[in-house]
Amino acid sequence: MSALAVARPRRVHLRPVPALPPESPVTVTISIAGGAAEGRDRVLAALRDLVDAAGPDAEVAVEAAEADSGNPIHLDPRARTALRDGGPLGLSRLEYDLLLFLARHPRQVFTRSQLLAQVWGHTHTTNRTVDVHVSRLRTKLDDPEVVTTVYGLGYRLADDAHITVQS
Repeated sequence: MSALAVARPRRVHLRPVPALPPESPVTVTISIAGGAAEGRDRVLAALRDLVDAAGPDAEVAVEAAEADSGNPIHLDPRARTALRDGGPLGLSRLEYDLLLFLARHPRQVFTRSQLLAQVWGHTHTTNRTVDVHVSRLRTKLDDPEVVTTVYGLGYRLADDAHITVQS
């Protein structure tokens, strides 16, 4: 493939749409699942531009609906409880401490040694200890994606993890 072919924009072929009588309302629903928040914001901005192009007589509403947050997890550090849908998760002390630490530091990557120092309070055990506890935590949360492995570095809380920490 030549560089010229890569640089050329895609052509979009539009089919003519039959005109509707002005009194017949048209409802269009667009759902965007997943993706980054910035991407959804750009799509909504583009939709607002299209609505503006419809003219001042058009009655249009563009709304952003919050995505279903799945089964949010609530952590209460004072009571040392982890709840999902009002029910206890049954985490061990170290699993709870690990989840709480990651929830208090979103979007940060921690090496196994850093996690041993911060969660376990020492570094004289093996790094494999962290791997085992992360695996058990993922199993108990029934979500292997809640703690993300950053290959070659360590672990972090997933961006879309729905965890609230009571203050």
